[in-house]
Amino acid sequence: MLRLQCVVLALVLYLKGSLSQLDVCGRAPFNTRIVGGQSASDGVWPWQVSLQSPAYYGGHFCGGTLINKDWVMTAAHCFSSTKTSGLTVYLGKQTLSGSNPNQIARGVAQIVLHPSYNNATQNNDIALLRLNSSVTFTNYIRPVCLAGQGSSFPDGTNCWISGWGSIASGVQLPSPGVLQEAMVPTVNTYICDFLLGFGSITANMICAGYLQGGTDTCQGDSGGPMVTKQGAVWIQAGITSWGRGCAQSYSPGVYTLVSQYQIWISSIINQNLPGFIKY
Repeated sequence: MLRLQCVVLALVLYLKGSLSQLDVCGRAPFNTRIVGGQSASDGVWPWQVSLQSPAYYGGHFCGGTLINKDWVMTAAHCFSSTKTSGLTVYLGKQTLSGSNPNQIARGVAQIVLHPSYNNATQNNDIALLRLNSSVTFTNYIRPVCLAGQGSSFPDGTNCWISGWGSIASGVQLPSPGVLQEAMVPTVNTYICDFLLGFGSITANMICAGYLQGGTDTCQGDSGGPMVTKQGAVWIQAGITSWGRGCAQSYSPGVYTLVSQYQIWISSIINQNLPGFIKY
């Protein structure tokens, strides 16, 4: 009986934590996106963050997403170690240089890489960053909702990707470095596996892009969000992970499938859980 009570209590706390974010996550007051692929307007993706370090030319090296007031989700391959010194997370940022009146910055207190991350196959390419102090949500800084366990994204689901990465292989985003956005449809996993090499796409990955190429994430976009809309709420389906070149034909982008990690994310964060929504 005691064990049952503990299980019930844990479930209640789990649901309470998840519900606590559901009234705020995934709402972007300035976002009216339907189609596109262009520079993003200020505040359109309020969960987008820029990870920066003096170890990289220009500072910015990866993207990420705010998932509650204390945690950011990104890709494990962005980090060669779990040392936090010199690492800065910028939230509410629009351009890499120039004026960003809605921007705030935080240091990183902890980097948690997925224990089963494989840097050869990029399987389980996910990491969590604990900020050194909480953020206050604004219209320009808000958490995204996360795809819950068991979510299903049919082939052709329209998703949005965003980031400050290269605009082509070896071509940096020109100054002032405005946040870029584009819409990409999900691609059948079996077709993606065939195109990128049999066995390269695991159950923890999702593919998106156009078979003719032309629209994709690129270097510097890693760790950033791939989101889709359900009703009035934006849900993160994927984390920018890897690909073959940038925007090449017959080479969809590959993203970490967020819905596979609800249990792991919840075990790390423990309290004030992100808002998980089954898609």
